[in-house]
Amino acid sequence: MKALVLTACAMVVLGGGCDGSSSGMAAGRASVSGTLTLPGMATAPYFVRLQATSGAASPVAEATGTTNGTTMLPYSIRDVPAGTYFMIAAVDVDSSGGTSSTPGDYRGWYGHTGDGNPPATANVVVPASGTVTIDYSLVVAP
Repeated sequence: MKALVLTACAMVVLGGGCDGSSSGMAAGRASVSGTLTLPGMATAPYFVRLQATSGAASPVAEATGTTNGTTMLPYSIRDVPAGTYFMIAAVDVDSSGGTSSTPGDYRGWYGHTGDGNPPATANVVVPASGTVTIDYSLVVAP
């Protein structure tokens, strides 16, 4: 009986996980991954988001978590629909929460010119499948 339960669970894991969560990407979707370089060491909440517009907007896809206490933060955003997006990342260094950065937090849009602000146009091109690698540096919020 044990072998039957384990076999059934293994089959569920391959298809979607014993706990009901998906263990893989949706068919026809891509992932975006890379490494963020932080201006200092921190162990704090972070997010990396892909958005259709700059500014305050609902993310198309995102990754969240807690930084690892170093200046290099690997991330991976799965199940991203094909398109061209803005990418923003932030580390809430003081753990104040909220929807915008406060002085001392780390933040930045991919393609910023050293000030952390968004580029003029969306610049992260995601194909229908595969992995796009985006590495960039964040700045300290003023």
